[in-house]
Amino acid sequence: MFRNYLKIAVRSLFRHKTYSLINILGLAAGICVSTLILMFVVHEHSYDRFHDRHKDIYRVLGKVKMGDNEFNMNAFAASFAPALGEGVPQVADYVRILPSYRSAAMAKPARDEEAILEKNILFADPSFFSVFNFPLEKGNIAEALRKPFTMVVSERAAVKYFGHTDVLGKALMYEGKHLVQITGVAQDPPSNSSLDFDFVISSQTYPKLSDANRQNWDNGGGIFNVYLLLNAGESKELAAKGINRLNALKEGQVGLKPQYTLEGLDDMHLGGAFNDSGNSKLIPIFAMAAIAILMLALFNYMSLTTARATQRAREVGVRKVVGATRAGLGGQFYMESALVCAVAFALGLLMVFYLSQPFYTLLGLRIDTSFVISPFFLSFLAGLLALTALVAGSYPAFVLSGFAPLEVIKGRFTGSIGGVGVRRVFTVFQFAVSMALIVGSLIVREQLAFMQRKELGLNKDQVLSVPIGPSMAANYIPFRNAVREQAGVANATFANAGLFKGYNMFFAPNKNTKKDVGVAQLIVDDHFMKTLGIEWKTPEIGPRFHFALVNEQAIVELGLKENPVGQQLLEGINVEGVFKNFDFSDVRHGPKAMTLAVAGDTTNMLRSPGVSRGILYIKINKGADVAANVKAIGQLFKKYDVETPFEYYFLDDAFNETFKNETRLSGMFSAFTVLAIFIACMGLFGLITFTTETRTKEIGIRKVLGASATGIVGMLSREFVILVLVSGVIAIPVAWYFMAHWLEDFAYRISVPLWVHFATIGMMLFITLLTVGFKAIHAAMVNPAASLKND
Repeated sequence: MFRNYLKIAVRSLFRHKTYSLINILGLAAGICVSTLILMFVVHEHSYDRFHDRHKDIYRVLGKVKMGDNEFNMNAFAASFAPALGEGVPQVADYVRILPSYRSAAMAKPARDEEAILEKNILFADPSFFSVFNFPLEKGNIAEALRKPFTMVVSERAAVKYFGHTDVLGKALMYEGKHLVQITGVAQDPPSNSSLDFDFVISSQTYPKLSDANRQNWDNGGGIFNVYLLLNAGESKELAAKGINRLNALKEGQVGLKPQYTLEGLDDMHLGGAFNDSGNSKLIPIFAMAAIAILMLALFNYMSLTTARATQRAREVGVRKVVGATRAGLGGQFYMESALVCAVAFALGLLMVFYLSQPFYTLLGLRIDTSFVISPFFLSFLAGLLALTALVAGSYPAFVLSGFAPLEVIKGRFTGSIGGVGVRRVFTVFQFAVSMALIVGSLIVREQLAFMQRKELGLNKDQVLSVPIGPSMAANYIPFRNAVREQAGVANATFANAGLFKGYNMFFAPNKNTKKDVGVAQLIVDDHFMKTLGIEWKTPEIGPRFHFALVNEQAIVELGLKENPVGQQLLEGINVEGVFKNFDFSDVRHGPKAMTLAVAGDTTNMLRSPGVSRGILYIKINKGADVAANVKAIGQLFKKYDVETPFEYYFLDDAFNETFKNETRLSGMFSAFTVLAIFIACMGLFGLITFTTETRTKEIGIRKVLGASATGIVGMLSREFVILVLVSGVIAIPVAWYFMAHWLEDFAYRISVPLWVHFATIGMMLFITLLTVGFKAIHAAMVNPAASLKND
């Protein structure tokens, strides 16, 4: 029976080549893109679940309430985790992790080896490789990080520095001063790991790197992220209560008294307190788009299959007369559906294989091959294939197997036999999905362009940002002066933090409510405002030390006077000047209260244990050779700092980086839209082909009676134009609702212009008429004698 079903299915596939090709290509395209999207969705939800004890691993958080504001902290003293290990019975083990928040130089010990700036560096306890599942290819898990100045490197790092992974006992120079021995080689962390590393240095190394580090370690400075491995089955709530009961804990967090909670490892990536992936809101959008595109392709298949029902009606009637049951016929049509889906799936997965890397690169995503070939994802694909075949075959099997044999053999059909009403619903759905995606794509692009055009209150064009570290402290002033003397340089200024990359905060009371307000603070030199074009609100103050320059937003949030100069900000600190608001962080959320502290000697900032790093912002003259100036500045940097590799970025790139999620969403919407339109066009082409074939004689008679080619094209196109308009009435309000909700996240946002809706309808009408018109014109040009010769 199965063999017979398969033979008939294959025969049917080749007998109707055009429809088979349309069905297979449409399904393959839908499967390809929905698989790519769902691969990303599943990948995001699989984060950190490869660890054997992932359900028992938690990150410690401290919630601190300041006035009406609540903040999470995840950096704790070196003594904090050991106290938990001893005093909380639910804790089986712990690991302290200190991510390297800045790039650090690594080099082979040889003198002629140039240092490389590395970002994926962790300091961690020896328990790191027993709590987490990062298998060691070489080395002993229990001993790898026991001693100071030892580390485990990833396989990719070993190959990068030595050309092979047989590197036990070898050493690398850290920050040009410290020789760190390699005691293990770990497999590269998978792409669905929250902890990405190339170097894991023993935690005992950290206090030995500098006096500042030793002070942080000894004096209870908040430096370590703490992960706890609870005993199997233990409640995180009970463990958190145990942590909060430990009265002996001394955090040294400037008198803060946090309420401790535990955050599950599984929840960190998408729902974590410090989640910055930006994917938590995109995931539902992507998942809905994937399902919509797959359904669009399935509806295409079902629509074309039911449209051809009348061509197979006699076959069904004869089969029923000779004894075929409805169940048997249903099985036959399911087999045909399964065959088409299997071929389409194979083609779709082949497309996935070739398109996945360009697709994910376009969207700035990373999914490695180990996830793609994992049993988890392969099982997901098998389930998707079975579901696709089942859904795609259900409606055709139900409709075709339900024909009454005597009626169809006699040729007596009603219009409903071909599923005309259902096909119209399918077509409206296809158009609606395409139009909703067009609306979404246009709105995302407009919002992205609006934010990128926004006046920031500072000049970010041709501003080179050069990170400065402690190794530059002794020579910083000569270096800065040498940079300012470059022919193409307008000015150079220092700040203790990177604009658009984060900021420090302090709390000050609102003068009216007495509640604490978070205020951002930058420590800068006296060239900062001039270099970046920031404007004064009050008269400009000469170049001298000032602690409290405030922006306009600080006046509002702190309840200060309209002209607050001389008014107390904090005890012993008065406002000395006001500058206009400028955006220095994420522009989604509007202006923030801010102060600038103008330091008398910024060199001290580079020696401070709490800072030890800053940014030199270099304004390059308009029309100057940017590449030549970057090269010259790099040479000066190497002259004054022989330990640290030259690193730089442009300020406008840092600004654009804040929109990476919107850029990703825009790219995804564009890809969705193009594909949805392609699938809809495939379906339209199939339907108009079928329509012209079934109405060949009608078209011939109309031409004999004097109908023009234009009139016939209009007749064939009219129904599809109406369906487009109906789809627009459905799709545009739905798309507008969801996109308006998305826009609520932005303090600065567009009002959705009417032209977006009209452009969407116009674009869909144009595409529809182009697709339908091609086949309709061909049908209208056929000689009526050829159409009627058999009658």
